[in-house]
Amino acid sequence: MDFNVRKDYISVCETAFQGNAEHAVECDITLPEYLPDIVRILRCSAVPGVQTHQITGDRITAECDCLVRVLYVCEQGKIHGYDQTLHFSKQIELKAADSITDVFVGAKTEYVNYRVSGQRKFEVHGAITVFARADAKKRCELICGAEGDGITARTENFEICDLVSLTEKTFTVSETCEAAALKEPISSVIHSGASAVIDEVKVISNKLFLKGELIVHTAFTSGEDCETGTLDNMISINQIIEAPDITEDCRTEASLSVLSLDVRSKFDSAGDKNLLEISATLGFSDRGYATRTVTAVKDAYSVKYETEMKKAGIYVSRLEEQIEDAFLCRGTVDLSTTGMTEILSFVCSGITSAFSVRENCAAVNGEVTADIIYKDSKGEPAFAQRQIPYEYNRNMQTDGINLTCRPECAVTASSFVIGNADTLDVRIEINVQGFVFREEEKTVVTEIAVDKSRAKILKTASLTVYFADEGESLWNIAEKYNTTVDAVMRENRIPDGKLEKSCKLLIPKI
Repeated sequence: MDFNVRKDYISVCETAFQGNAEHAVECDITLPEYLPDIVRILRCSAVPGVQTHQITGDRITAECDCLVRVLYVCEQGKIHGYDQTLHFSKQIELKAADSITDVFVGAKTEYVNYRVSGQRKFEVHGAITVFARADAKKRCELICGAEGDGITARTENFEICDLVSLTEKTFTVSETCEAAALKEPISSVIHSGASAVIDEVKVISNKLFLKGELIVHTAFTSGEDCETGTLDNMISINQIIEAPDITEDCRTEASLSVLSLDVRSKFDSAGDKNLLEISATLGFSDRGYATRTVTAVKDAYSVKYETEMKKAGIYVSRLEEQIEDAFLCRGTVDLSTTGMTEILSFVCSGITSAFSVRENCAAVNGEVTADIIYKDSKGEPAFAQRQIPYEYNRNMQTDGINLTCRPECAVTASSFVIGNADTLDVRIEINVQGFVFREEEKTVVTEIAVDKSRAKILKTASLTVYFADEGESLWNIAEKYNTTVDAVMRENRIPDGKLEKSCKLLIPKI
């Protein structure tokens, strides 16, 4: 029989590109005439957002907005808000452009400072980083079988999650929401934050049908007295997203992030500002996996000719569990150094997440950022930002060795009560989602070559006696005496290929 090698491959995800570019925020802002003078600024923020991006040649061009928002107090001790949107473009040099089709682009604030330059003017200085990441499918080739020229192969079967598709998509959702329950019309939006939650992802004919919600938290002032309040709005997300190569039997690991958010008050038909106009740019990412069993050659040799091989280590993933849960985080916010007497606004504006394993328990932990507007001991408005730690624990059905996860967490609701000693007892509802994979490194054969010009010198004895130790490998014994495992098992009537105890073996000649 002619020598023949059968090959297979495993697809995994690797980061094909990462890059970033900095943008300086420099602006002078003058308040419009309808707003009162500035006495004291409570907070100034610069929140960037990526609206669109495109790949042209070897560059990524991102069209971005930066929402500069100031929260200040006037002579009457009332809170006012004013915002201004700065538009800018940023280019990031793209390496290996030929192999990249989908890119995730985002932006974050590095720092922001302000300086009051007059009763109605202030300067803003800051820095923004626009970053890009491209993931790609990497094919890891391996040999799954070999026949002919006296070749014998030792194989292993293992289950894997094979990466089938990678999808990145940016889209916009917008809605005008009523605030009719308010006693007074909205004067200004002073703060906003949003979380995106995936409810369901269906696969039909190379398309993903996405359903979810955008939960928007808004702090505002209303009426002539500029009383503060908060509103929560929920906007339905329904999107059809092209996902080439994906099939109905794939498991989808999807994530949804808020790339930009714009919330503005708007006049209704009666001429009052009882409407909120909400617009958000969302980034959707999905990895489609197919579970299958792979056969890989771990070792091989020919009983007729000298054999040369190449081996390599490859990482394979197997899906262990899928996390889809909501839990309640309870925490305490210390405001003892602020002289807090009253809470005017409490908004969760961000969340971080990380994954860890302790014995058979998986944990997702991080911090929720809370923006708090309050009155101090003098009855004057003030602003504070606090980090609230959380931890979600989940008992695993298996051991915690080599487990990995990319958790996606979102704040869906929050509440608080004022406790003792100037503290807040907070309750935060958090949605957590993610795939838990077990990653293992497998050493496999990637190349086999049989050199027919170098025939093996065979021993003349037709049968050899070998004294084997308990647990000794039949493969190593067969290779040493240039025979096959099957031949040794048949000659010695070994049913399962294992040596349970020390014994004498008859090694047949091939």
